[in-house]
Amino acid sequence: MKTNIARQPIFNEKNNTIAYKLLFRSFEKNSNSAIFNDGSKATTEVIKNWLINFGLEKLTNNKRAFITFTESLLLQKMPQLLRKDSFTIELEPSLEISDELLESIIELKSEGYNFALTANQLDKIEENSKNLIEVVKIDFIHNSYNEIKEISKIYQSKNFILFAEKIETIEAFQLAKDLDFKMFQGYYFEKPTILETNKLSTIPTVYLQLLEELNKKESNSKRLAEITKNDVTLTYSVLNIVNSVAYYSRRRIKSLKDAYTRLGMKESKKIIYFNFLKTMTPNDTPNELVRKSLIRGKQAELLSSSFDLSEKRECLFLLGLLSLINIILKDDMSKIIKRIHLSDEISEALLGKKNHLSNILDIIILYERNYEQAFLKKINEESLDLEIFSETYLEALLWSDSIFEA
Repeated sequence: MKTNIARQPIFNEKNNTIAYKLLFRSFEKNSNSAIFNDGSKATTEVIKNWLINFGLEKLTNNKRAFITFTESLLLQKMPQLLRKDSFTIELEPSLEISDELLESIIELKSEGYNFALTANQLDKIEENSKNLIEVVKIDFIHNSYNEIKEISKIYQSKNFILFAEKIETIEAFQLAKDLDFKMFQGYYFEKPTILETNKLSTIPTVYLQLLEELNKKESNSKRLAEITKNDVTLTYSVLNIVNSVAYYSRRRIKSLKDAYTRLGMKESKKIIYFNFLKTMTPNDTPNELVRKSLIRGKQAELLSSSFDLSEKRECLFLLGLLSLINIILKDDMSKIIKRIHLSDEISEALLGKKNHLSNILDIIILYERNYEQAFLKKINEESLDLEIFSETYLEALLWSDSIFEA
């Protein structure tokens, strides 16, 4: 049995990532396909074999984790294997709170562990036991506006932290903020918002020059360094990244020319496009969009060999990296593409045309969104090994965090 891990961001009212919800699933191969098993086995395997050895903080980039436990795992006191200040315990939404389970919650709470329960679960707990819970989760898809308003009013008056789950639109996010929710989870931040009066921000000269240079057949590290040195922020970022754990070197690199030489042209192009994306990102845009773009790019690149597309590694990275640029810049993708130098196959994939590159990105997005059945159907059709996919996801996650925080 193998396990896979996914994470989903949890935001505050300013759209800053404050925690990650972790999803663990076990899987096994059935004939020529892969199937997911129950979450209890997956959680046990991940905690025992991964989190204890490597640390929860590495997976969450030092942010708090929200981890769902089954009843059997809570009765076995499985949370005690992890540092209590690093995560919050969630229960499966359909789980009924039995007397035995409540006793386990009381014991874990007395030891300093934190809990987040759904409003339905809290409703079924005796009033004098509700103070064991810090966070109440309210589902914004399966509850009406009036129900959400009523539930939030009840629990807000009792000093619970309100957690809005399944926020899928900007309107729902605003509603939750108006009702004084403090935590938000969903895909609302990935929804396209095109402002009629919005003009695409002016691309800084340094990036126009770099993008032009990168598309020349005979571009070199010396020329990239000459252009980059005109931008202090970019210079600092390139040197930080090349000296980070993502590009480990025994000798600390101090010059731009050495940095680009060390990286090579292909890696240099990734770092320049990443910094371009960060620079163009408006202040009110969640940083998680840029982080997710980086993860997509790295995983698409890592999956290239599984699709016999090793020669397209660079193209796949750029496709993933730029796949959310229309959301980030709040503008039409076709307008954006006209202003940056991209190959036809990348441009076509970004515009929604199906090709050999977009096929890989589609699989990554299905996994991100937790569309289990569609994801499994797709990878089984492509004969993609689920274990390879899981490994590349985790590698992309850790690599991207190290680049993003450099």
